[in-house]
Amino acid sequence: MKIRNRAWRRRRTRLILGKIQTTKDWVVRQFKDPKAKPLAAFKQHKPGKLTHAQDLRQAWRLSEELTDGLAV
Repeated sequence: MKIRNRAWRRRRTRLILGKIQTTKDWVVRQFKDPKAKPLAAFKQHKPGKLTHAQDLRQAWRLSEELTDGLAV
């Protein structure tokens, strides 16, 4: 049995509305600038900046090294 409670419905609604908004923005952008590259706008990661997961891993590694250094 699948659990489809209010939180699930809210997530699905946000997902669907997000896809509709993204599509609408893409269509509007095509009319404003016909030479616009559709995929370039969707790139979220900036070069040189750590992703959230990388940042968490680095913070954990630094804290472990600090703990090991203090334990010795």
